[in-house]
Amino acid sequence: MFGKSKSNRFDPDLQTFPEIMVDKLASDLRLEARATTDARAGVPPISASTLSSPELEAADAVRALRRRALSQFEMEQQAYAARIREAGSARERVELMVGEARNSIRNLTLDEENHLENARARVGGLERKLRAFQTRHGLEGPPRPAQNGFLAFGLILVVGLLEVVANGLFFAAGSELGYLGGVGLACIIAVINIAFSYAAGSNTRFLNRSGLLWKIWGLSCLLMFLGFAATLNLAVAHFRDALATLAWDAAMIASVDDLLAAPLAIRGLESWLVVGFGLLVSLAAFSKGFSRLDPMPGYNAIYDEWEDAIDDYAEAYGDAQDALEDAFAEARDKLEQEAQARRTELKAAVDAVHQRGTLTRTLTAFLETCDEAANRLIRLYRDANLRARDDAGPAYFNGAFAFPAYHMPDPPEADRDVAVQEIERIDSVVRDGVATLLGAREHALDAYPTVREIKAGDTAARPRVVAEAA
Repeated sequence: MFGKSKSNRFDPDLQTFPEIMVDKLASDLRLEARATTDARAGVPPISASTLSSPELEAADAVRALRRRALSQFEMEQQAYAARIREAGSARERVELMVGEARNSIRNLTLDEENHLENARARVGGLERKLRAFQTRHGLEGPPRPAQNGFLAFGLILVVGLLEVVANGLFFAAGSELGYLGGVGLACIIAVINIAFSYAAGSNTRFLNRSGLLWKIWGLSCLLMFLGFAATLNLAVAHFRDALATLAWDAAMIASVDDLLAAPLAIRGLESWLVVGFGLLVSLAAFSKGFSRLDPMPGYNAIYDEWEDAIDDYAEAYGDAQDALEDAFAEARDKLEQEAQARRTELKAAVDAVHQRGTLTRTLTAFLETCDEAANRLIRLYRDANLRARDDAGPAYFNGAFAFPAYHMPDPPEADRDVAVQEIERIDSVVRDGVATLLGAREHALDAYPTVREIKAGDTAARPRVVAEAA
């Protein structure tokens, strides 16, 4: 441990004892120069029995390093012993984290259940409303799905365009605006025909309702459609006949008179074609209005509203499950990380105490080195002093210097065994805690029905069984 280096200080962060730079200490203390000066002054006198001032300074320089090394050794031993004594509190911290995590999941469960309650209540209300509707009208199963609107209205549009083209050509001859006027009038007639017929067909479904007023309304709509389709298309046909001999305005007035006087007295083939196209459009629009939805009016709307409520509940239920899963994963990871940190600390302390023998042997060698270093420094002074003296020097020059013996503290072997047991208990606490959290996670939403149960008609809340018990 003797040598020459740039530093002499003891770094407590290092796991070795400091080197003692004898040559540097001798140089810093100017031992040889001071020994020569002292010898010329007769110091120390031949009768002296105690160390001279330079010798004491040399011993103190080594003593300072020795004291710092011993202090660091004792601090490390105390720190390891204290850490072992805290083994029980380390386990208690892990147990506390388990309790906090369980409470956190329970509180999150309650929050998510509050969010679910509104969705569940809405599903239940719509469920009762739907069942009452089905019972009142003798319905079973879901309604007939609504037909594709694009296809339904596409067919009406195609038939309507045919009517527009046909009527436009027929009306063009008598119009002052030619084809533009004929097509314009044909478009107006087609729009009126389609809109009224579709609305009449949709409302005719009220014949299927159980109430008398609803049936009267459905029958009225059917009769109004029949009267409207016949009147409109026959009027258009009479108008086409009148255009053959009269001007546009006069033909319109004459067509009304002819319709009232003799509805079926249509003369031209083209006029009959107008009636045919018109009735085709009327029937197409009426049939789509009647058949696009379920024959029972309102059934699609109430059923779709119920299914939308179930979808909202399913989304809320899924969000709650995801939130609880994230909370469980986070709590589990924190718990395992904390347990790992505590295990690492305790194992380090146990290993340090277990390896104390090696550190003790190293310290013993260092203490011997301190004695040797102090004697070497003192010998440098004495040899230089003797070379400059005329006498043999004091008798104590022949003696050796030694620091007081150091008594090492007893190792905490019993506490080390306790720490080993606490490490095992921490592992057990973590296993049981994770199992508890998993149970709380799996049964967190048992108080609420699943989507499958709701669709089976079970919307009632269940008794709470695990949120607190877990």
